Amino acid sequence: MTQQNSQRPQAELVESLVNGFVTERDSRSIAEMHPGICDVIIPWIREAADAGNWTRVGKFANLAIPLRVAGLGEILQGILDSGAAGANKEDLVDILGEIRDVSAVTCLSRVAERSVVEDAPAYWLCQKVIASLGEIGTPESLECVRQMTTQPWPNPVRWHAAVELEIEDELGFDEDQMLE
Repeated sequence: MTQQNSQRPQAELVESLVNGFVTERDSRSIAEMHPGICDVIIPWIREAADAGNWTRVGKFANLAIPLRVAGLGEILQGILDSGAAGANKEDLVDILGEIRDVSAVTCLSRVAERSVVEDAPAYWLCQKVIASLGEIGTPESLECVRQMTTQPWPNPVRWHAAVELEIEDELGFDEDQMLE
């Protein structure tokens, strides 16, 4: 039996324990019941992504956040960069912001650029990118948000970027006009 095959039942068991919102306490409890989980969760995410099992990817990624599993940001960036159909891009973008992955700035910028046309009219994914870049809070991430306040970005994106930076008044943006 290979290492991967011997871990499959453990992955299924761990997945069954992750239901709904995962608190830090939930994650720690699961990690105590399954020692070594931090070493195998990234391969589980990779395997689930390769199989297109986006529910499992989401469960394991959310479990990994409070455990501060090394490599989480990298694997999520890979999924986003792949453009995988069916992946919950909004959740992955949120997680990158939540873990404040400074290496994700370029990836997040690409996500916004690729999605802006199909994201209209509410620009939900762009809003998530803006919020995550704001959470990361580095000069580079904030510069990406600042660039989104300019043309050719659509007015709603420009508005949300300006609000994130708290410069909407400075730029003379009128909320009603920007969100039309």
